[in-house]
Amino acid sequence: MPPFQTQWAALAREVETLVSAVREKGAKRFGRAFGAAGFMIFASYWLLYRPPQAKSERLDAEIARAKKLRENADQYQQLRDQLQGAYSRLPRETDREQWLFNSVRESVEKSGLVTDDIKSVQEQELNGLVFQSLPVSLNLKFAEFYDWLLRLENARPMMHVSAVDISKKGDIDASSIGYNSTSCSIATVIPKKRFQ
Repeated sequence: MPPFQTQWAALAREVETLVSAVREKGAKRFGRAFGAAGFMIFASYWLLYRPPQAKSERLDAEIARAKKLRENADQYQQLRDQLQGAYSRLPRETDREQWLFNSVRESVEKSGLVTDDIKSVQEQELNGLVFQSLPVSLNLKFAEFYDWLLRLENARPMMHVSAVDISKKGDIDASSIGYNSTSCSIATVIPKKRFQ
């Protein structure tokens, strides 16, 4: 016989002995023993089992809270890094006055181009951001214009070409063949407040 069945048979015999003893002698005779056994079970539950169980539940809640806090901290760090990365690509508030105008003029000079017209910087404030735009007109060959656009779009702090209008020059003579009349608007965004 397997050990499990042997133990089960022994337990069944003990239960039969207990039931027959209670039937023979009556429940009154074992009342005090039943009461003491019930009290011991109740006391062991409240004094031995319940305190570690409550502590275990409290520790599980603290562990879950710590995991959630760690997840939130990681998410905060990622968002903060993204925000700092965005700020690093934008001009500072202290550069607001002439930064866009000077940067566009400098990029035109580095490209060896000459402007027909540069208007003044136009600003619009919205939700703590300053949107600046600068209209520029040039006469140049398309390859020169393309190189200049690449220089502007890859500049740091960031400038963006928001509008472009290219047309062939109206008066065609031998010196203007291949040149285009170009008007474009260069824009940037300056945050008034940088969050940490």
